[in-house]
Amino acid sequence: MPRNRFTEKLAKVLNSNPFKGFFKLNRLRPPGAVKEDIFMELCIRCARCIVVCPYGSIHRADVYEKLQIGTPYIFADKKACYLCMKCPPVCPTGALDPKLSSPENVRIGIAVINQETCLNYLYYEEEIEGVSKGYAQLCNTCNNVCPFTDEAIYMEKHILPVVTDKCTGCGICVEKCPTTPKSINVYPTGMGVKAQAGFYNRKQNFTGENTTEGTLHGDELIKQKQKINSYGAKPDFEYNLETYESRDEWQEQ
Repeated sequence: MPRNRFTEKLAKVLNSNPFKGFFKLNRLRPPGAVKEDIFMELCIRCARCIVVCPYGSIHRADVYEKLQIGTPYIFADKKACYLCMKCPPVCPTGALDPKLSSPENVRIGIAVINQETCLNYLYYEEEIEGVSKGYAQLCNTCNNVCPFTDEAIYMEKHILPVVTDKCTGCGICVEKCPTTPKSINVYPTGMGVKAQAGFYNRKQNFTGENTTEGTLHGDELIKQKQKINSYGAKPDFEYNLETYESRDEWQEQ
């Protein structure tokens, strides 16, 4: 294979890696996730949140992320969170807040609109300048699919989408956005700050640069996790998904 073709193929593979950086738009924790540094200590990678999700929105972090491997993520540009609220109650450790039951109280992140690529903003710009650049299209997708239409997102002047602080960060608008690249993206809560990203938090704890008050560490944390039964009570709803009862590797010994 010619060197230039190999380089192009390699670049494509590397760029498709969702964990090439510690921070990525639309890479979200499930609803109810506590602060990232505490989440990394509480999550035992039991995958119960993944199993109970009826939309297939939650996935495991893979080998690319090393210390975060096995932890649950939602990639909104592929499949958003539909706020069914079935994952927080089944988390056995509190990494997902079991008390969170109302979709309107979810704060996974905050959606941000790229006005340079949003069809409506381009259309509005053409109307003001009076010069057609070929962008004369109107799109209400983000507003139409938002579970809290006119609250989390509304149309200013009946044309321009505007996100408010009531945005849950579910990412449905991202998934359905018709432009490439996406003109609306979700900035995840708790993962936009380097010190709060899982890998860097672990590094700081290891080197003693930072400590997290109110959480267990070392042997105390291990003992606490050993007491946890990740095969707890079954969810009290119907689902047609593979569960821990139907998977051999999940059976208690």
